[in-house]
Amino acid sequence: MRRRTRRQKAILVAVLAVLALGAMATGCLWEREDNTFGSFCAAAVGGEEHCVGENLGPSIAWSQAEKDGALPIEMWATWPNNKTLDAIVASGYSLDVWFRHVDEAIDYVRDNARNAESLRATLAGKLASLLDEATDRQRALLAQAPVDAAGNFKAAMTEKASAEKEPLVAALAADKQAMAVVQAIFDQARSDAAPLRSRYAGAAARFAPYRATEAAETAAYAALSKQASRSDVEGLDGVEQALLAAAREASRAPNELAAEVMALSAELQVFAASFDEAMAPHREFLATHGAVLPDMTSVALRSLSAMLGYMQRRVARSDATATALLGGIALRRQALSVLQMDEGARGAIARSRIRRASEAFGEHARARAAALSAPPPVSEKLGLPLLAERCGELSALVQMRPLCEAAGSSWREAGCAALRERFDAAEAELRTGLPRQIAAGLAALREKGMAAAALDAAEAKLAAGDVKGAAMAYDAAVRGAEGI
Repeated sequence: MRRRTRRQKAILVAVLAVLALGAMATGCLWEREDNTFGSFCAAAVGGEEHCVGENLGPSIAWSQAEKDGALPIEMWATWPNNKTLDAIVASGYSLDVWFRHVDEAIDYVRDNARNAESLRATLAGKLASLLDEATDRQRALLAQAPVDAAGNFKAAMTEKASAEKEPLVAALAADKQAMAVVQAIFDQARSDAAPLRSRYAGAAARFAPYRATEAAETAAYAALSKQASRSDVEGLDGVEQALLAAAREASRAPNELAAEVMALSAELQVFAASFDEAMAPHREFLATHGAVLPDMTSVALRSLSAMLGYMQRRVARSDATATALLGGIALRRQALSVLQMDEGARGAIARSRIRRASEAFGEHARARAAALSAPPPVSEKLGLPLLAERCGELSALVQMRPLCEAAGSSWREAGCAALRERFDAAEAELRTGLPRQIAAGLAALREKGMAAAALDAAEAKLAAGDVKGAAMAYDAAVRGAEGI
């Protein structure tokens, strides 16, 4: 196997970075100085070009460009200006002069300036264009006639690569195929990550204003509590409705955002596992050249986890506050009713309110029962069940069981009658049915070659008793397997 020098490896790593990150050097407009043996030129981002005679060295051109104040700085060496390009291609001496200047420019950026971004810009910018121009001219001459100019140019380039005066050419020639495969994987990863990155940005943008409303939410509860303590029986109805509306709104936005965050976290884990699996055959190649696999997901996953934890804690606090205030309103209403109304009036009002509440609860219960009667949806391509939504519906139903079993729940009886026979089945499905379906679906995905890391994460949640989290991770894995 051909051994590479440290210089070869360093420049190849820079080229890999250029390919992986899609770096492109900015162009510049310039008029070449009338310097017999060529010039050293440098240009900063957004700055003008600075060229000096080759006898002054690359440091002078760099210093002038550095005054423009923006990195990276691109450097290149022009060929001798006292000859035509045809003459340069035909002259081994002129080529040797130019190649030495090219080496000096690259060496200065790498060893003296020590700026990686500038090295990438230098390797991919004007210097590459000048080499391409000389190559194109050589090909044109070769097509016209087999003149010595073409042979001299080719021989000089071959000798230079063989002697490792231009390690970039030799290294690229040996690793071109492997680099093309790695580049294709990077390109595909960037393409796959784009919608996930956009969704993460959207979630973060919605989370920031939501978090800023916590003080206002607390103040609103305090104001409603104060208003309730001063209201009569009729006024308490409005306060109670306002409190219920505030509690629903305090839960609606974070619940929607939390569901999005959990789904996005699961999809990011699937993406990371797929990328690692795709890059696994090329790890030795990257390690040989000192390249490190980029970590595309861990920061986003930590951020999403922090968002989710905050939302869950805040919703719990809001629910507890609203529940306590509703209890206080109920006690005040009872006290005021005793003071202001006779027994007949109190009974009529109670019956009216119970009737309205019973009708609303019954309608809601019947709708929930009808939804649970339908089977869960299945994925389009694999035909596997999608279980996260059903898990949420079953959990909501089980949470209603105490309402239908508590003393004094007669006004809810019409709705409870539609739900009571489903409670045991719902608990059993949550405890055993859904976990079995998730486990079977994960096994089917393994057989189809789905990334093991994503499936392991879902199984870990299932083993820990987090059925809802496992269902969401499983759904994300199914959609990932179908390319959704």
